[in-house]
Amino acid sequence: MPTMTASAQLEAVASDPDRIASFLSDLPIAAALFDRDLRYVVANSAWLAAFGLSADMPASLRHHQADLAGAAALDDLQQRTLAGETVEYSGDDDPTNGFLRARVLRASPWHGADDDILGIVATVEECSPPLAHDPDPDSLDGLTGLPGRDAFIAQIRAALAASEGARRGAAMFVVNLDNFRGINGLYGVRAGDYVLKAVAKRIRAGVRSRLLSGRPSRAEGDYVARLGADEFGILIGDPAPSASAAESFARRILKLVEEPIVASDQRIRLTASVGFLITGAPHKSEDEVLRDLHASLQEAKSRGPNNIQAWRPALTRTSGHRFVLLDQLRRALDEGEFAIHYQPILRLGDSRIVGAEALLRWNHPSDGLTSPSAFLPILEDSNLIVPVGCWVIREVVRQMRVWQMLYGRDIIEWVSVNVSPRQFNDPGLLLATLTEIERSGFALDRLKIEITESAAMRNPEMTRSVLDELRELGVRVAIDDFGTGYSALGALRHYAVDTIKIDRGFTSRLETDDGGELVMALLRIAQAYGAEVVAEGIETMAQRDILEARGCGFGQGYLFAKPMDGSFFGAYALTHLVQNGGAP
Repeated sequence: MPTMTASAQLEAVASDPDRIASFLSDLPIAAALFDRDLRYVVANSAWLAAFGLSADMPASLRHHQADLAGAAALDDLQQRTLAGETVEYSGDDDPTNGFLRARVLRASPWHGADDDILGIVATVEECSPPLAHDPDPDSLDGLTGLPGRDAFIAQIRAALAASEGARRGAAMFVVNLDNFRGINGLYGVRAGDYVLKAVAKRIRAGVRSRLLSGRPSRAEGDYVARLGADEFGILIGDPAPSASAAESFARRILKLVEEPIVASDQRIRLTASVGFLITGAPHKSEDEVLRDLHASLQEAKSRGPNNIQAWRPALTRTSGHRFVLLDQLRRALDEGEFAIHYQPILRLGDSRIVGAEALLRWNHPSDGLTSPSAFLPILEDSNLIVPVGCWVIREVVRQMRVWQMLYGRDIIEWVSVNVSPRQFNDPGLLLATLTEIERSGFALDRLKIEITESAAMRNPEMTRSVLDELRELGVRVAIDDFGTGYSALGALRHYAVDTIKIDRGFTSRLETDDGGELVMALLRIAQAYGAEVVAEGIETMAQRDILEARGCGFGQGYLFAKPMDGSFFGAYALTHLVQNGGAP
């Protein structure tokens, strides 16, 4: 299919101005689009108001060059922006300029479908003083200029006092950037700081022009603060929004965060999770508000990135249970209650055991062996999954050394270990653990790291960086749940992987027409990229035979064996090897 030129793309976009205008009208800041020659494509009403324009726009941005520090500054803006840079002008650049003294003009490249630069996206934000009731400047966050956590708590306390006896309380939001640690790891701390400042500006601008009922408004009680490294708090005061308007505002915050940020010559894309509530009878103190806000945030994050969640009482009860369970899991790690079970992976051609998948189990001191579904989501939602994941790797290596000592090095070729998205987004401990193991003399090609396809595609650049480091160490790589995520083809195009694992959901549908065709398509994709294929969830001989006939090399499932602990697996593998005519 031929690629459209930049001018053709611009013509196609400009042919639907209503769609663009509708999008720009939703933005809580003044915004306009220009082509490469600085001619107007479309502008929203906030932009027209900022420059005192009527609905009949001038032909070009150059109409405003007197407002924007002169023609030379505008030429500089055009040149740098069309070269891919984001440019910012404010009163600090020219204190004599009346228009910019109280405003910031930001211009960024407008990218087309093929990443060609079609023109310029320009926004204007007001540089008004900090929002009402801000504390002394000495207490402001040094990076973002926002008030801190203590100041936000004080505002919650004041809002609760003000709403006593009122029919409607204040709306409060907590915004957490998804997987922000990976930004520092991939692009560096300076880029991470730039991103935080950019997000803070966007959130502050979004609150200043709330658009809660479709029209901009301001309120003296509105407040924004930085609560933690990657977390922000928002308070919407009098007039407080309705529940539906608060939900709409939360979604607008997600849209503001989603817009790419150019830092360190990279276009960085973020998502966020937002929890929110409108204070009422259950909220007598700031501690209760914070508790319920974070309960709603936790629920939003549990649903995956880029989600919002309004608070309801059941969430606080669930959050309390989650807190108790998380405390028990910390104790389980400290006191050695976790265990690893191993499910054999066989070569379908000769039924030889070539590998195993390591599966985490928890021997609860009173409840016994606990179902993974009861505790794995809690681990995944917390940072505890990072040290637990590294413990799993160390335990697998220890067990493999025992098998090699008892049965010989060839008893099993490799063991695959599942790695969570959090371990990829904060990979320091994972890579340090593997480096330590390599230095101990263990051959890391005996390990196969599995990451799910959806997690891999969530942040492709970060995933590619970590996978490259793993491969330098000699670790094999597998994509798990292949075909269920964002793009099976994209997963292999972006990453050099050794193995793909076909999800058990596809295996169970093998004997249907649609299921069989889908598995064949996945096999062809994997084979085209030279990856081995492991089919999960094989439960019948018919499934096994179909997979082998269609070129699937390996399989695992209850047809062969259930997961078992390390000692049983070693004996099982030896027995299986002898029965198939091999020798340890």
